[in-house]
Formats: sequence, structure tokens, C-alpha cells
Amino acid sequence: MDALSKSFPGREPQIAQLLAYFRAAPYPPAVYIRGGPSSGKCAIVSGLLGALRIRHALVDLVECYSSKVLFELVLNQLSGHRVDPAVGAPFAACDHLMDFVGQLGRIEGLDGSVVVLRHAEELRKMEANVLAGFLGLRQLTRVRVSVVLLSEVAFEKYYHKLNLSEPLKVHFPQYSMEQLLDILQLDFPHAEQLSAVQVDREFHRSYLSVFLPVFYRACRDLSELRHMSRKHFAQYCQPVLDQQLRAQDSLALWKRIAPIFNAATSVLYLRVSSKHPGQGLELPFYSKYLLIAAYLASYNSSTDDKRLFMKFHGKKRKTRHDIERKNKPSAHLNTQIGPKAFTLDRLLAIFYSILEDKVGFNNHLLIQVSSLVQLQLLSLASDECSLDERKYKCNVNFETIQTIARMVGFNVRKFLTDFSHM
Repeated sequence: MDALSKSFPGREPQIAQLLAYFRAAPYPPAVYIRGGPSSGKCAIVSGLLGALRIRHALVDLVECYSSKVLFELVLNQLSGHRVDPAVGAPFAACDHLMDFVGQLGRIEGLDGSVVVLRHAEELRKMEANVLAGFLGLRQLTRVRVSVVLLSEVAFEKYYHKLNLSEPLKVHFPQYSMEQLLDILQLDFPHAEQLSAVQVDREFHRSYLSVFLPVFYRACRDLSELRHMSRKHFAQYCQPVLDQQLRAQDSLALWKRIAPIFNAATSVLYLRVSSKHPGQGLELPFYSKYLLIAAYLASYNSSTDDKRLFMKFHGKKRKTRHDIERKNKPSAHLNTQIGPKAFTLDRLLAIFYSILEDKVGFNNHLLIQVSSLVQLQLLSLASDECSLDERKYKCNVNFETIQTIARMVGFNVRKFLTDFSHM
């Protein structure tokens, strides 16, 4: 357990709590673990169960497009099934919950096993009895099997008509900047390989101490922060390699790297160059138009939609507000202030108005909107369970959207109020 605590600084309370649950049988029937992305939930649970040598199955519900796939994956892992032509053991076949319960009860030596489900919020999209079935799996199978649910949302968001068994809850809060600094310091062996000069841990820590304050404001995702820190470490070392600066000149090194850091914050999650944003971004044709429409919805007022996107909107008299907007300083432009939230209906209305092809509304468009959210190009600006319409914000900057617009031959400046009066 000491090795696990050293690998995950800042997670000692959560590791101790889970260890209290699974150190000795009987284990709790169900444990619900909530935390943001890259907060260490899955890695800590799988590492803990492996260290304690507890038989377990780990299934990611994003891969399970139906409950049938979920049941079969759990059964195959717990039964130790392996794809081996010499043995020829068949895959489990399971169609519904009661069939799953029956087959699970027939697996030998299952007492003390654990079923771990990642992205447990996907259970809300399956049949109504699946979530209740997993929470009450021990009572249904009469086998001492435990279920661990890993999710990014609070358990109270699982609105359900049935009376659910209340699981034990463990919360993984966001990492603080000090904890992230300790975690990223574990990357020092990798940083040594990236650098062409001899560096020590103190030099790497000084790099992280100037890297984190810039990126922590825009991103708390450990995976993305680790990627960006590795990506820019060689650039930080370059003046030392060229013998322009010494490794001890931390202030001068910071002044060299600061413009690169500021440019990189605008292309987080995109995996593209900050010098040429959007060029390495591969999206389907309609997704590009959806992203352009999202940018226009984020940086235009809804009161200007009729004038910008309708062909026959009538003549508009020049008002005092238009004259003031023409003389507005660049710091007060909408494209400089930041994105505003917009509804899905407004996004689709702008999408259809700027798209020349006649495309009917279908599920593929909604799937592409969800994909843009998963890629962090759009972000949800409303609660997933809100009774009002879902709202979004566009996360890409003006340079990136200009590059994407050029790919499809679209003049984005023509449809932005900051430039339409020019």
C-alpha cells in the first residue's frame, strides 16, 4: 500500500478508506466512487484489488452499447475466459438481467469477487432494472460478490423510479496545484529522456513551478497537463542546450517560455500545434460546420441572428449602438471577451443557415455534437439533468476556427458581429 500511496500523491485518504472496505472479507455489497476525469479512480481501485489479490472484473461502460454486451463482458472476465483456439471455450451468451444472475451464480469460487464498472453514469441509459440489479447483485445471486461503480457525477443524479440500495460513497476531489506538482514530478525519468542536456530534479521542479500556474487556470485534467508538460519541456531546455542561458537562470528561462505557454493554452485537448492551430484537427465534414456554428453562437448575440443568417431580413437602420460598436476597442470585442452559452436549438438553426447542402435532422447530428463535447471542443454549460434545454459553450479560439473554416471554404468573419460592420 505504501507503493500505491507514493504513486498517487494526495490520494492517501481515499486509499485508506478503500483499504478499510477491502482489507478483509466480508466486503461491502456496493461502493460508489465519484471524481472528475484523470482523478485516479480506476488506477487506484485496480491497483488496490491487484495488490490484495482480489478476483475482479473491470468493464468500461463506454464500450457497452447494450446491457447484453455488459453482462457478457463481466461473465467472461470472472470466468477467466481467454481467446485460445486450442481450448475453444465459447464466449458467454447472456440476453437479460435474470439470465446474467443465473450464470453468475454458477461460476465456481466467486465468493469475495468484485465487479468494477467504469463510467457508471452510462447505466442510466440502459434498462431500468440494470442499475438496481448491480446494486443488489449480492441479494440476487446469493453470492458474496461486490460491485464498485466509478463515475464523474454524484449518485443523487441517478433519478430512478425504483428504490435503490444506497451504496457506500467515496469522493475523489480535484487535485490541488501542490498535489499536481508532486504527481508531475514523478515524470522526471521521462523528462530526462526528452532533454538533450543533463538535468536534475531541481531543474525539472523549477520548470513545473512555472508551467503549472499558467495551465492550471485553464485545465485541471491530469492527463492533459502531463501531455503538455512533456511536450514543452524540450523547448524550455533549448536555451540551455544552445548555451544562451544557464540552468540556474530560471527567470530568463521563464521569459523565453511564457509566450509559448500562453499560446498553448488555447489549443488544449486538440493535439495540434499552437503555431498552426486547426491544421492537424481531423473532423467529419458536418462536425466542422457544427463547430463553426457553435463558435458563431458563442461569440454573437442572439439578437443579431436574424440579420446575420437570414437572406431577407429587411433593412436595418444604423443606430448609435452600431456606431459605438464600430469604434469599440479590440479588448472589448466579443471574440476577446470569451464564449457565451447557447442552446442546442440555436446551434442547429445556425448550422442549417450556413450549410449550403440540404440535410434533414437526424440522430447523426446529435451524435456529432456529443463527440465534439467528448473532444472538449464544446463544453456543457448546463446540468445534464436540467429540466431546461441543454446549453453549450465553444472552447476553440478564433485562429483555430478560421483554419477549420478555410478547410470548408467558409468566411467566418462575415458572420461575426465584431467584423460584419467593417
